[in-house]
Amino acid sequence: MKILEDALTLCKFGKFHYLLLAATLCSIFAVMFISTTTSFVLPVAECDLKMNMMYKGLMNAIPFFGQIGVSVFTGFLADTFGRRKFLIAGNFGMFIGTVIEGSSQNYWMMLFIKLTEGILVSLGFCAISTMLSEFTPFAVRDRVLLVYSGFASFSLIVAAVLAWAALPLPIHWVIWEGYFELHAWNVYLYICSIWSLLAFILYYYLPESPKFLLSHGQEKEALEVLKTIYSMNTGNDRDSFPIKSFSTSGTLKPTDAKSLKKQLRSALKEVKELFRRPLLYRLLLSSFIIFAGLLVFTSFRLWYPQISTIIENYSKNNGESASFCVMITDYMEGLNKGQSVDAVKNATEPGICIPKLSGSETYMNGIILGFVTLIFVMISACLVKKVGQKILMFVILILSAICCGSLYWTYNSLVIAVLMSATCGLLQTALSLQYNLFVRIFPTTSRTLAVSIIMLIGRFGSLSGNILYPILLNMGCMAPFIATSLVALGLAGLVYFLPNVNKENKETGDK
Repeated sequence: MKILEDALTLCKFGKFHYLLLAATLCSIFAVMFISTTTSFVLPVAECDLKMNMMYKGLMNAIPFFGQIGVSVFTGFLADTFGRRKFLIAGNFGMFIGTVIEGSSQNYWMMLFIKLTEGILVSLGFCAISTMLSEFTPFAVRDRVLLVYSGFASFSLIVAAVLAWAALPLPIHWVIWEGYFELHAWNVYLYICSIWSLLAFILYYYLPESPKFLLSHGQEKEALEVLKTIYSMNTGNDRDSFPIKSFSTSGTLKPTDAKSLKKQLRSALKEVKELFRRPLLYRLLLSSFIIFAGLLVFTSFRLWYPQISTIIENYSKNNGESASFCVMITDYMEGLNKGQSVDAVKNATEPGICIPKLSGSETYMNGIILGFVTLIFVMISACLVKKVGQKILMFVILILSAICCGSLYWTYNSLVIAVLMSATCGLLQTALSLQYNLFVRIFPTTSRTLAVSIIMLIGRFGSLSGNILYPILLNMGCMAPFIATSLVALGLAGLVYFLPNVNKENKETGDK
């Protein structure tokens, strides 16, 4: 679609794209908060929702079950009926879901809503990066997609700051005694729902992707969208847009009205191409890389607050820090013996549940994690054009393996926080670069479906990682971290086999 790439270049990068980035930011925040906020809420709400460790684990995992169930289906529909509709519906659904989640009065109600939110995340998430990519001029696409990845890092900072501000508050509002009571964690979730509402409003006023419209024969509509972008970005009259047609004849092709049956039949033909070479090879390679990457990254990120709390409580209880392994082993031995120091101290009144609240150090470490990840993404955005995606991914994965393996020799809690944040940030940056690749290596007509399949496999990785992490931790304090290092080194080797998308699409633009 060389002519479309030329049209986007003529439109330049301006006000329209800033509006699109604002919608993307809000939507990414909404998606990330579905899983991230749970890590902060569980310790505070354990008494209100009567949760044990098994229940907490299920609450953490349940959104991924929801996402796995419908992700491929929603990807296929987004490729068939458009990105905009699913972004609007998904964000509005997440807003309603988060508000209901914030109103939860028991564990099973919240669990069901988390499952529903997982489904709604799939409805919107599969089209976010696709929509952004298809509106962005080729020259700045890599950098814009890395900025998009930075939004996920920024969401970690905002989630931690909001949690630090809201969760320690002594809130207990009795609206209907015994039936409807609100605590600090309820208010925290209400606050977090604002992002999906803002995303819904912004996407409602944005047009459909011109690349999607053009690939489905809607040439007139695609041209009107490009005229709007041109006018917003340059300030010129829309009728002065240089391109008058996408066809060689110079005349606009009328848009054919297709029945639902014809649309589905046409979409199924495109799906067949996805499972033929070379696309099948790319699909399998991308799926494996994302599976392995999310297996270590998601478990590392979701368990980070717990590890931070272990280190913080060890220092408080013993008056000093120790080596990383000593602190982790001390906690695990306490769990196995059922003799947690905190449990003994809190058992002042039989039958009274006292939640083990995270201290300020845990929230601060969450903020450090977000900032470190954001810095890495920004540096990558500056280097990707000069160095190239593949070389950059290779270097980042090697560095993440080194940082993770170095934890064994650390004694200082600040150094531990920096190394864990660096490992997590580097892994997320590497995954972001991979996301940017697979958004571009598949044709428009099957792109969202391909992304959905890859993310489906990736979510199995997220589930597997969260199950394996505590098992490895029981085997030895460094087991999960050595495993993370080995996986990162293995992925660095696989980078060699990834396609060079800028070289392949230099003449024709992204397909």
